[in-house]
Amino acid sequence: MTTTADDATVLVVEDEALIAMMVEDTLASAGYRPVHARDGHPVPSCQGNGGSAQAAVVGLRCADGLDGRQVVRRLREQRPSVPVVVVTGFDPQAPEADLRGLGGPTVRLQKPFDCDELVERLTDMLDGRAVPARPPRRRASDASKMAA
Repeated sequence: MTTTADDATVLVVEDEALIAMMVEDTLASAGYRPVHARDGHPVPSCQGNGGSAQAAVVGLRCADGLDGRQVVRRLREQRPSVPVVVVTGFDPQAPEADLRGLGGPTVRLQKPFDCDELVERLTDMLDGRAVPARPPRRRASDASKMAA
């Protein structure tokens, strides 16, 4: 059985208010039910509010130096196969961005990320489709920076 956006609750763990609001609005517009955990202390549960979260969107670095990897590990203690989209401003090659050992399914989106890609990647994971690694999408502003 696949999970559709109409019946999926997605836990959002992000301390940057504007990003959290953007993620929540994006997910709600796509038919998901976002539940925002303002921080990871204590790490939010996948259980609660009448059911389980089917997925999570987690910022890699949260307030008070909390490591998003710790959040993912705690979530996976409760539900080992919960799909997680990790959003980060770290370069994928940076040691701080290393997501190895977190289990899966886990995908990374580089900040700033495309909202449509967030929904697409999340939907793919919830539908049980393989989520191939993709290079970051180039934005028009990126091309102008490269030309300079």
